[in-house]
Amino acid sequence: MSLRRVAARFINMDEQTGLAELDRIAADASRVIQKRYWLLSTTFAAAAFTTAIILLPWLALTLNEAPGADVIGLIGLGCFGLMMAAGASWRVFQYGGLKAATPQKPVYADPEDSAVRNLERLFAVLQLESTPRAFYYARNDARRYVAHRYFFGKLRAAHVANDSTIRNALFGPVGFWFAPELFLEVDVDKLIAEAKAKPKRSGVPKKYDYTGAIISLIDHPKVRALDMTKKIGNQKVIIGLLVHWYIGRRLDVPSDTQLAGYANDILEAIKKNRSSNS
Repeated sequence: MSLRRVAARFINMDEQTGLAELDRIAADASRVIQKRYWLLSTTFAAAAFTTAIILLPWLALTLNEAPGADVIGLIGLGCFGLMMAAGASWRVFQYGGLKAATPQKPVYADPEDSAVRNLERLFAVLQLESTPRAFYYARNDARRYVAHRYFFGKLRAAHVANDSTIRNALFGPVGFWFAPELFLEVDVDKLIAEAKAKPKRSGVPKKYDYTGAIISLIDHPKVRALDMTKKIGNQKVIIGLLVHWYIGRRLDVPSDTQLAGYANDILEAIKKNRSSNS
């Protein structure tokens, strides 16, 4: 079974819901590192390109024993050193040093998220040498097993992510970028019990907090000021207030079409309340 599916089962009893949660976690983690990784990758690429550009004239000057070859060689060496330093700094960021010696504090947008906690319980088990080793398939379909140290890094969520940003940013304990799909041959239910994980049994999480948005309109001055005798305009006011509530909390905003039904229900409730009080 793919490690991603195992992770989904750790998060939720419903695998599809768990996969959706994994995508959310990975996307949030990607936003945390994207600026830092962009700077690293840009520096690495620029240094590599400059090194390659300098190498050709340096070889030509060296073969012709022309003056200035040593200077150009030193410049090229400096660019190569910058490229290696960029890669080394990213490894240090992920593993706390050039070698993966101990598990690092992972990068998550919200480490207190219950889904994140369950995911970390999986990684805690995978960090043990006694746990069956994860593996990936080489081009010849041969299995290549990975050491437990592969799950020590801060970006270990990349091992179970579809998100390209965090997957492309992952370094292995050996070498540079490491992004093959991992698999695990194990009894998942037994592993969940050993890890003391508590997968949720709920269905697909709600994307929008309609309840909170609607409650925010109770006793709102603009709602109290609505003229219920008007045929048009009131729905637009309610939708605008709901949108403002979502934006103020930096939440995803439903479309006007999605909010229109709630706005009509709110207006109907206001109309009934006012008629009963009159």
